[in-house]
Amino acid sequence: MPRKSKNAFTLKQLYKEDPIQRVIDEGKGWGAQQMLKAGVPIFYRNEKYPETMHGDLFVKEYPDGLKFLVRKELTSDYRLLEEVIRPLNCKIVH
Repeated sequence: MPRKSKNAFTLKQLYKEDPIQRVIDEGKGWGAQQMLKAGVPIFYRNEKYPETMHGDLFVKEYPDGLKFLVRKELTSDYRLLEEVIRPLNCKIVH
């Protein structure tokens, strides 16, 4: 079992700081399945990837099951920028 660093951020801590996130996460299972079935990628945080537990990093999962670590940023003019940091369960072939 991997060791957690002293600075690891858990879902419990996230929910304490942002109770609305817990409500969102509890309903995400059904909603996420429906979005994936409709062909829409989903974004979420996952303790398996500690870097997603706070800030602008998220897991992006596609309907075919591919997952990537991505950075999402909202610009001052309300455009959403997305940067792929690395694949999580696949290899990128150039």
